[in-house]
Amino acid sequence: MINTNLYMAIDVGTTKVCTLIAQVTPSGELEVVGSGVEPSHGMHKGLVVDLREMQDAIQSSVALASESLDRELPGACIGVTGCHIISSITTGTASNLNGEDHRVITRKDLDTAVKQSQPKISSGQELLHVIPKSYHVDSLQGVRNPIGLKGHQLSVESHTIVGEAASLDNVVRAVEGAGLAVKSMVIEPLASAEAVLSAEEKEIGVVLVDIGGGTSDVAIFKDGVMIYTAVIPVGGYQFTNDISIALGIPYEEAEAVKLRYGHAIPEYVDADEAFDVTSFDDETTHQVKRRALSRSLNDRGAELLRLTLLKIRESGLEVMPSGGVVFTGGGANLPGWEDLSREVVPGLVRIAVPKDISGLPEELKSPTYSTSVGILLWGIHHPAEQRTYYHQNGKAPFWKGRRWMRWLAQFMVPNR
Repeated sequence: MINTNLYMAIDVGTTKVCTLIAQVTPSGELEVVGSGVEPSHGMHKGLVVDLREMQDAIQSSVALASESLDRELPGACIGVTGCHIISSITTGTASNLNGEDHRVITRKDLDTAVKQSQPKISSGQELLHVIPKSYHVDSLQGVRNPIGLKGHQLSVESHTIVGEAASLDNVVRAVEGAGLAVKSMVIEPLASAEAVLSAEEKEIGVVLVDIGGGTSDVAIFKDGVMIYTAVIPVGGYQFTNDISIALGIPYEEAEAVKLRYGHAIPEYVDADEAFDVTSFDDETTHQVKRRALSRSLNDRGAELLRLTLLKIRESGLEVMPSGGVVFTGGGANLPGWEDLSREVVPGLVRIAVPKDISGLPEELKSPTYSTSVGILLWGIHHPAEQRTYYHQNGKAPFWKGRRWMRWLAQFMVPNR
């Protein structure tokens, strides 16, 4: 029998697979009891491109995380991303409330309105999240919690998120192929927000940018809920690939060079400082100026920041939210990134690390692992969303819901 006191999160990324296993102590505190990080193979820009390699990486990561445990592992909460993720604003209405003296809006009415706001999706898509933004009761707009109010008509404006069914299915197949079950799935920026954003930031408005290995996820929060999300096809991989091409060195060495000598602001490094790199033949070495390396990183970084501002404008925001922009993810570790961001992005800027959890290894208390920690927290904080997933086989649906509307209720009245 599976121990219900255990929770497992698997961050299936482009550059790494991170598995976290946690338990709730008798005192009610969360404690990480196992972690495993393995290089990722078979994933590119959030998409599985080699199923067998991806399965092996997941299996190795889970084996490391569970090596000291003698309990059966629970189903995993997994994060998903990729340019196939699409968000939109939809509306739904529950009519004929009558407005009688004894008739007030109930949870069932909210369920009806939210269900009506589900978007029409094609056979090749899957609905991931429906997040109510605000409610209207008759002419009263901007209602956060309409339960108990009287009215003739209840409307809801929702932020809905869909993904490509085949791409999501491949992630599920990879996890199942490693001998594990998938019990919940969350888009990565929503997970990262669990790990790095405060309730106050979400309330006043904030932009979260998670710079991953293959993509960068953008999420905007206002009034306590996520109102916009987008994926930019630029991440740490592109930074490293630029170096590999420019210097004519293998990707692995380019990554090491980036981490050791890279800086987002060329003027911050000594103009005469240089280092040696080895070419593809493993014999020829040549010298590279550190400032030249930094110019390459500066160019790619400035491009990513411009794309981020473009996404913010596309969201409909006319001014930068009061909470500013919060960067996290492995790309945010680049020296000088915060300074470069301040040059390009108006308003507040900060680099965020994941919330501290008992038992979390020191090496995981880094922006690199914000999504991993966030997936774990999401799976614990949103148990109503959990449902059994199945990969597509021509007979069964992609996932089998268990009272699907019930898990939507968690979004309907944001915690304050």
